[in-house]
Amino acid sequence: MKKKVIKYIKMFWEFAFTKDTEEMHQMSEDEYKAVFIKDRTIEQIKETYNKSWAAKNFEIELYWKRANYFWAFQIASFAGYFSIIGSNAYTTNPEVLYFVVCIGFITSIAWVFTNKGSKTWQRHWEIHVDMLEDMISGPLYKSVTSPKSFSVSKINEIVSRFISTIWILLAIKYFLEHLTFNYTGWRNVNIQVWLSSLSVLYFTCAMITGYGRGRFGERKVIFYKRKFKVISPSN
Repeated sequence: MKKKVIKYIKMFWEFAFTKDTEEMHQMSEDEYKAVFIKDRTIEQIKETYNKSWAAKNFEIELYWKRANYFWAFQIASFAGYFSIIGSNAYTTNPEVLYFVVCIGFITSIAWVFTNKGSKTWQRHWEIHVDMLEDMISGPLYKSVTSPKSFSVSKINEIVSRFISTIWILLAIKYFLEHLTFNYTGWRNVNIQVWLSSLSVLYFTCAMITGYGRGRFGERKVIFYKRKFKVISPSN
């Protein structure tokens, strides 16, 4: 029983805090070319290039689909916030408003990190296109008509961070209205509010340092074989 408790505590901790490190080998440009260009036919290089280009476009499409997904969460959260603050439920159960703030914040911070992850994969495939296109189409993707512009994805990332800041300010507003900074004041705050705050902190840490981080280390895979039996027809 004690071992099981320790095991679950460890799992609970490692979900939010993990020390797993990346086990990656840095490739030089010569090593990259040796893998993807040298001793390969033009058809093989073209196939790799086309797959990289298709994957890049797919990641861009997914990026904006995810943005729409999180925008829906934010619209619903703000609608819930303003509907509650103007209703009788706020006076009788003010902690409900804080629950909405927690939902809004955790989905907005998830949006921030999802934006960063999506952009990482988009750049991943863009770099492959940059490395391979000279032999297929010439430096088409690398040749631009303006030295400086606005990044649509970066502006979207700024907006997601701004919305996260708004939820933090709304949480501070809630505590200032319902908490006096003395011993009895802290005791009067609903325990559900503190548990919600701890949950938000825990799951935010899980996104930043724990389960939510993609670590490209060595993968240890175990295969299992299903049993398969053909039954002969009965005579």
